Parts: sequence; structure tokens; C-alpha cells
Amino acid sequence: MTTNPRPRRQISLSVAASFLCLAALAPAASVRAASEQEMLEIIHGLERRVEQLETREEDERVQAESEPIAREGEPENYQTGGSWADRVRISGSANTGWYGGEAHAVIPQDSFQVWDARFFVDAELGRDVKLGETTLVRDIGFHFEWDLVRLGKLENRIGELYTDFQGLGGEDWVNVQVGRFQIPVGENYLRFAQGYHDNPFIYNTVGGPWWWDEGLRVYGREGKVGWVASVSDGQTQFNFDPSTDKQFTLKLFADPTPWLHVSASGLRSGPMGSSSSPAMGALWLGESWARAIGASTTIPTFVDGVSVPDGPNRLKDSWLAGGDVILHFPDLARIWLGGGWYGIDSTGASRYDRDLYYWIAEVVLEGAAAAPVLAPFYLGLRADGLGTYDSGEGYLLDSRQNATLGFNAKSLQAYSMVLGWRMTDGVTLRAEYSFRDVDVVNGVTGTIQDDAGDQGLYGIEIGVDF
Repeated sequence: MTTNPRPRRQISLSVAASFLCLAALAPAASVRAASEQEMLEIIHGLERRVEQLETREEDERVQAESEPIAREGEPENYQTGGSWADRVRISGSANTGWYGGEAHAVIPQDSFQVWDARFFVDAELGRDVKLGETTLVRDIGFHFEWDLVRLGKLENRIGELYTDFQGLGGEDWVNVQVGRFQIPVGENYLRFAQGYHDNPFIYNTVGGPWWWDEGLRVYGREGKVGWVASVSDGQTQFNFDPSTDKQFTLKLFADPTPWLHVSASGLRSGPMGSSSSPAMGALWLGESWARAIGASTTIPTFVDGVSVPDGPNRLKDSWLAGGDVILHFPDLARIWLGGGWYGIDSTGASRYDRDLYYWIAEVVLEGAAAAPVLAPFYLGLRADGLGTYDSGEGYLLDSRQNATLGFNAKSLQAYSMVLGWRMTDGVTLRAEYSFRDVDVVNGVTGTIQDDAGDQGLYGIEIGVDF
């Protein structure tokens, strides 16, 4: 599974036309006695053939633009043959600009920043691995992501890193990736790693599922239906798994029409954390993840209006169920609706269990719908949220608020608007304002209540990719 578009065969009309003309001239020269009427019929036939080729090329272009998500489940198209330079591709993306926020926002001050930077290496390692006459693997590839900067902070760490075994047993619909990858739940994770530059907004959703984990991911596609499944360590930390229980995911998706994409996802993780190490689940919802209540904060936790002690380090398990619908009409609009439930069970009393809900409603309107001259521009509107939506039980809904709100946020909701200009294929200028509303649980102190206000974010940036 990859967020990269799979290259399509392109038809060169000039070459096609030249070939057809030569093919026509050869018999014309050998039968000089052909009438002028016959020659005109040949010319008209060539013109009709060129028109057919042009129409087919345009249809393929429109289909490629109308199915950006439908290509999920198709194997990466690695380069084969030639020198190492022909078999290795280096790519990347970077976002820089001016970013800021209101008094209690997660961006404390207005400043120029490098907001995101990541680089990728893709390599073809071999093909047609056989045992006798039996094909074991059709292609073997390698993918590496260098997560250099994220959310304005220098990370300098590994993002994705996996070996990709495509076409197991010679079957195109069975492919396996082994290593570290984005957890395949929902549609939000496709806007990270190599898909980061496709995000029309500056700021990410506040509750969409994502994050990396080490394990095994299996994927495939047959016609209009595809699937992605994984088994992984189930911990946020890199190469860390104190429990033998693993995290399992399954995502099923379909593209019944060129403009409609639907998917359903599920996740189950086993025990997390240990007696000495607080739980940190692998799946993130925005900037939050499954963790022990009270961990990594000195802010008291309030449940049903009273302060309670921190919960146990270990979590028993977690479960997720979610679904997404995407409607995409080229040169008009793209609409994304998604949501789900994430249940976290503690090994302690039930007051330390949590049910989180996330939802996303987004529309991106293309300037071409208004006038051809506005084709490079787009307007994006999004409302999304994450929370317990329970006044008696809260959670740390954004890890950057551990020192101000702790586990006392009932809900975090964002209402965003972005205006973008695709200056070239690899350069986009955009400006965004995101109004963020945080509600806290009953019984919190006045200081916690004050810190929940004035959360808005704004920014203007240049995003590049190559």
C-alpha cells in the first residue's frame, strides 16, 4: 500500500500520429495508381484514429485525477533494470512559513518556522523470485522516510521503513510490507509520510487516526474492492514492545464509482505499558493516544467533579471502529466525511476507562468550478472534533496541552478555512485560520478553565515537494 500514484502508461500522440502516417504512406507509395478519393479516405481515417487516441488519453487523465484514494492497495511501481541510479528514487516535501496562535493555543507565539520536512528513498531490489518454475515474489522494493521536522520541531528520526514484497505467489492482490509503516486505519493516515504534500490544509485534523508502528502490513486490491491489514507492536515508542500481545487492524474499502470511495476500519490492541513504564498506545488520534490516566502531567485529574489519583500504568486493551466516505469530482469539489469510536480499557477501576469519539467533515472547492482562470486556486472548509463528550470524564486530547489541561478536556473541536494556490505542480501557497474550541469537565480549577480559552491557530506557508 502506498500513497504514491502508480504511474500510468502515457500515449504520445505525436509518435502515434507519425507511426500511423508512415504506415499509411508505405502502401500509398506502392500503389501509385490509387485515386485521390482513396487517399482522402486514408487521411480521414488517420484523423479519426488520432482523435480516438486523444480521447483515450484525456479519459485516463480524468480517471487518475478522480481516484486519488482508489489507488490504495495497488503495489508501488518500482523501477527495474539499469544502474543503481535507475533503481533508486529520492523524493521529499517541506513546508515553511509564518505560523501563530492565540493566547492559550498549542503554538505559543507568532514566528517564521520550518513546519514540516521529510525525505524519502524508494529502491527496487529485485524481481521474479522463483523456486524452480514457481514464482514466489514478483517484485521486492524498499522504502525509507526520514522524518526531519514535524509541527515545527526538529525530530530527526525514522518514519516509515519497510521492505515491500509484491505479488506473492505471482498474485497481484497479495502484497506484504515488513518493517515500520503508517497504521492503516481510516483515511487520515494517508495524509502523512509521502501523502503529506497532498493535504490541502496547513494544520492536521484534531482527531484523525494515524502514527507509525513496527510490524507486518498486508494489502491488495481486486477490481473495485481492496483491503489493508496489519499486525504490529502496539506501542508509540520506536522498537519498544514490553508485551507479547500485538495490535491488529483491518481496513476494507471500495470504489463503486469513479467519484465515490468508502472504507470501514477496525483495530484491537492487547495490554500496553508495564509496572515501571506508563502505557503509550501506537495509534494516535490527532496528537493524542491511549495512555495511563495522569501520566506525563502534573495537572490534577477530575472525574465526576472531584480530583482522583493517577490511574495504573498498564492498560488492558483498546478497540476502534470507524468509517469514511469520500466523494471526489475533478475540477469541482472533494468531500470527506469520517468518524469513529476508540475505547480504552484500564487495568484499574472503571473510572479510568475512556470512550473517545472522533469526527471529520471536510470539503475542498476547486477554483475551476467558478472560472477556468481560477483553476490553480482552491478553498477548503473543515469541521472536526475529538473527545469523550462526557462532562464527568475527560482526556488529554492534545499532548501539547499536558502542562495546562492535563486529562480534563471533554472535547476539542476545530473549524478551519484555508485558501490555496497551486503555483506549480510542486509548489503550493496557502493561508489558513483554524478556530479551536476546548471544553473541560466539571469541577476543574479556575486556572484550568482559563487555559482552555483562546485556542485559535493561523498561518501562511509555502509547501514544496519533489
